[in-house]
This record gives sequence, structure tokens and C-alpha cells, in this order.
Amino acid sequence: MPHRPAWFRNDEVVVSNAPTCGINKDGAEQYKVDPLTGERSTTELDDKLAEDATLVQQGKLTSPYLSVCKLEDVYKLRVASPNYYDHSTTQAFNAFVETLSDFTSASLADLEKAGLVTIFHGHGSPSLDQRVGDVPYIKVSDLRAGSVNINPTNLAPRALAEKFWRGPTSGLKAYDLISPERASKNIGDFCVLMPGQEDVILTKEVIVVRATEAAPFDQFYLLWALTLREVRSQWNRVVLMQTNREDVGERALEVRIPVPKNRKVADRASDVFRSYYRDLEAARRKFSAGLDASPYKHSVFLG
Repeated sequence: MPHRPAWFRNDEVVVSNAPTCGINKDGAEQYKVDPLTGERSTTELDDKLAEDATLVQQGKLTSPYLSVCKLEDVYKLRVASPNYYDHSTTQAFNAFVETLSDFTSASLADLEKAGLVTIFHGHGSPSLDQRVGDVPYIKVSDLRAGSVNINPTNLAPRALAEKFWRGPTSGLKAYDLISPERASKNIGDFCVLMPGQEDVILTKEVIVVRATEAAPFDQFYLLWALTLREVRSQWNRVVLMQTNREDVGERALEVRIPVPKNRKVADRASDVFRSYYRDLEAARRKFSAGLDASPYKHSVFLG
């Protein structure tokens, strides 16, 4: 009869989400680095996976990278990536929410099911040779630092845009929140679609989040919530690969955010976001009006 280690369980799986295994990305040995001096050891390997394996053999699941889950859950979820089973970021979020007196919490899936937010993807991607018009095509690389940056070299004909929109308009609204959903290391970083930018073609590789009229919060609150450190870190669990081609899929809906008890609480929390983007829009309008009134021609494309 085959030997069974003392730590073995038929119905459970021990998962290690150790960040190092003694080998760097080039296949060479990876040594520990002193966090204070930056000096690299010449003898001690940085192998947290081996350390976790030793702890499991000893029956000590004390590592922050170790977790235990039911085997049936692994089969049901059909996910074999270790970081998906590391719930430390979710636990940190739950602890954070407990410090807030006027908030509960919910996942994006909960909010969508309750009719408080609408979540959808982009339109599609016109080919490079089709970008010969005046409707901006937005790629994931155009979403940076909270802004949707229009590239004037990526403009498609309106007739083609309407095919991607499946109608005469894009279906987008001012202050929609847009994040890369795949093909980017910035998955989970949300940018704001400013007024005047609604008529764009969005690549399908993005997720758009919008508060509904039934929600006790607006877009600025959503941005406040989605940019919280405890919320942003949760994306590390649902993005399964460290490449720039990973598709986060429906796992994005598992991300949890604080939910205010009423609109007053929401507006108070998100006031700086609201003020910033409204002031930014006023500055954009003033800038555009100045360009229109100028006798000179400038190559500036804001929307």
C-alpha cells in the first residue's frame, strides 16, 4: 500500500502562493536581498516555495502564502492558479470595511444583480487600415492615469463606428469608468470618460462600470471606491497570470467595494474626486474655446 504523508487529506488541497522559488525570470538562481541595503546574498536562495513545502511537511500552515481549500471547490471553479486561492487581499478589505461606520460592502456581481451598477465591455477593434476617419478608437494603452487619452492617429470613419456601436451612438455616457480587462498590466486601474469623449470606439478588451439611477452613489463615488488601496489590491487575486495577455473574465465581478448607507455618505466620501473631475472638465472647455477662438491652428485632440 502506498505511503501517505500525515498531512495528506482526501478532500482538501493545500495551495502555496509563494512569490519566489529560488529561480529568477532568466532561469538563474535567485538569492535573498536585504530590504534595507539592497545587497544580494551570495549563499541564501530566495525560495519561499521550498519554505512553504517544509512547513506543510511539518503540519504547520503558518506561512502567509499557504491556504487550504476543498477539492470539490477546485473542480467546480476550474481554476488552477495559486493566487486565486489566496484570499489575503479580500480579508484585508473586510478588515478595512469594519473600520467604516457608514458603509457595508458588496461585490461588483452583487451590485450588478441588485441593479445598482451596469457593467459591460467595449465595441470592437477596427483594423489598422480602416482608421482613416474622425471617430477615435480607444485601445487599452490609451487608458492611463485616470484619463482616456485620444490618439489622433487612430480615427475610424463614422459609418464604420456605427457598425461597431450597432447603432447611431456609442452607448457611452460622460464619466463612465473604463479599465483594461485584458491585454494590459493596468487591469483594475479605472479611467474617466470625460464629457465630449462619448463618441468613441472602445476595444472589447475593456470593462465599463456605470452607476444606475437606483444606486445610492454616483460615478465619482464609484471611482473613489475602486481606487481604494484595499479594493485595488483584490485584482491581484483575480488576474491569474503576470503576462500582458491575461483575460480577467467574470472573476472581475468578485472584487468587493464599500457601499455607502445613503447618498449623503457617498457624496461626502467622494467629494475630492467630484471636484477634481468637474474642475478638469471646466478647464477642458475653457481650453477648447480658446483654441477655437485662436487665429492659429493647433494639432490638439481632446474629444
